[in-house]
Amino acid sequence: MNSEKHIPVPKHTPAFICADCGAVSLSPNGICKMQGKGTKADWCGSKAVAKPKFCQQEAHTTRYRCQNCGHISVNAELLCEPELLS
Repeated sequence: MNSEKHIPVPKHTPAFICADCGAVSLSPNGICKMQGKGTKADWCGSKAVAKPKFCQQEAHTTRYRCQNCGHISVNAELLCEPELLS
């Protein structure tokens, strides 16, 4: 993450879930294959069960992993403790 202060979005913020890799995004254009739409509250704070995957289409390669729960997002704002995946 950069040196700017991280400001997460509210828990009721809509997000889109990728069916291929499980990442979430603020926009349906941020993922390759939309599985569904939910809110940040649907996954924030719950532990990720599967190991994080990278984009299978190699289209959305900038990703963040939450240091708290392990979930993956295209947008750092959707995570409470994001770290950039390299």
